[in-house]
Amino acid sequence: MALAAVCTALTGEDSIEIQEWVVREPGPGELKVAVRAASVNFPDVLMVRGLYQQRQEPPFVPGSEGAGIVTAVGDGVAGYAPGDRVLLIGGSTFATELVTRVSPGLLHRIPDEMPFAEAAAFALTYGTAYNALVTRGAVRAGETVLVTGAAGGVGSAAVEVAKASGATVLAVVGGAEKAALARDLGADAVIDHTTVDALAPAVKDLTDGRGVDVFCDNVGGADARDLLRCVGWNGRFLVVGFAGGEIPVFKANQTILKCISIVGVAYGMSAILDPTTARREIDALFGWYREGKVRPAVTARFPLAQTADALRVLQERRALGKVVVEMPV
Repeated sequence: MALAAVCTALTGEDSIEIQEWVVREPGPGELKVAVRAASVNFPDVLMVRGLYQQRQEPPFVPGSEGAGIVTAVGDGVAGYAPGDRVLLIGGSTFATELVTRVSPGLLHRIPDEMPFAEAAAFALTYGTAYNALVTRGAVRAGETVLVTGAAGGVGSAAVEVAKASGATVLAVVGGAEKAALARDLGADAVIDHTTVDALAPAVKDLTDGRGVDVFCDNVGGADARDLLRCVGWNGRFLVVGFAGGEIPVFKANQTILKCISIVGVAYGMSAILDPTTARREIDALFGWYREGKVRPAVTARFPLAQTADALRVLQERRALGKVVVEMPV
């Protein structure tokens, strides 16, 4: 019997109750994992409101990413054994124990030196950032990268991934506290969007009028023209997320003026459909982690009993870096 943060109604954080939760034994191709930490991601906020694309009906245990120790393996499982330290992308991570399917792109053994809280905050954010910038965006050393939402989960990871790739990074944030975090992560310049009327003029000022080579957009926005004006000749605009709530609408002719490529990024589905690439991406990120080039900015930790409060931090846009829920041991 596990202890879990259970969503009892699709009414948001107030519906979360800490309950005992039955966890079955692993079947063929499955593992049982004793969860040590789980990170909070924006899809979790949507899920407890019934607004996520993969809707679940209550009662269910939310949570989409975590880390812990393998306690049992099902028939046919190769490469994992009880005692292995793993991170996973999957459901029901806000619980002390869960069963997960062995999927090569979604389950990874973690480095011995990586704490569980950092491992729990690693796969979705850094995987997304690497897939966006390196795999899909083909960022090269010497290029300039613009990252919006640069103090959030994926945004903060994108700053570090871009720097590790040898790029110059311009970070867009809202407020002095978030600006300080972006600088600590290695951003070469920071734009506080609350102090400018439009983003493009500020970007042009920082790039001698050229615009950026790669725009990693985690926020979206209503004025797509302002966003594309930030991009230079042969630039790549990476559509990663819409934390701002509004989805940009582009006119095709806007891409012709500067030969701009608009590139969609869907890391979770990519990891499922192309696990070989996902494994290569995570292995590269683990290498950077060992070298000290990337490290999750875990700025808030909550016990399992306060999972609702952890979700509120994201819902109210108060999150800096990553928010993690830690399990009782």
